[in-house]
Amino acid sequence: MNKEDLKNLINRMTAVEETYNSEDTVSWKATREAENLTDTALLPILEEIITENTKPKGRHIRNEAYFIYGKILKNSFDRNGCVFFINRLTVETDKYILSGMLDRLTDIEIPTDMDISPIILHTQSEKWLVRHAAIRALGSCSTQKSRDALSFYMKQEDEKKYKYEITYANAAMGKIGDPTDIPLLERHINSRIQDIKISAQMAIEKIKALSRT
Repeated sequence: MNKEDLKNLINRMTAVEETYNSEDTVSWKATREAENLTDTALLPILEEIITENTKPKGRHIRNEAYFIYGKILKNSFDRNGCVFFINRLTVETDKYILSGMLDRLTDIEIPTDMDISPIILHTQSEKWLVRHAAIRALGSCSTQKSRDALSFYMKQEDEKKYKYEITYANAAMGKIGDPTDIPLLERHINSRIQDIKISAQMAIEKIKALSRT
């Protein structure tokens, strides 16, 4: 697959069609095709496409290019590619693009020695779509900095105000936490908010299961 092939794939992913069955659309089929790509040699080409489409009219192209990039990282991890992807979180400002990129990172096991400060920064975003996605993404990097950022929301007393943040932080902690994080999770096991309660209980179970292996 070359640059023109990738451009063609992106064009198909953004195609707009009228149909009652989404699985019959060109865009749906193209997206499934993108999800299965594994060739890391495509990453530099995608980087070119991303940097060539920085103007507002190129937003949709960048968005799909990031989607493909993230799926390749999931299927065939590449350290340099992951560094590029995370660093782009400091460049993009569109909330839909950022949330999509952060969602892609939830599928990747990020090395513990990699700088994840751009992800942590977005956990404090004023845009809830970005903030929630960033909290979930921290579950992909098992570092103390990740746990500290998650703990910030897990310690919030106002469960109603921070319902989603606490729920996502609990779930992410379940992926990367250790037994020392259980007392913090236990603060929510009797929550009146079902999502918070269940996420805390499941996280505790996951941490205990991992500690036994």
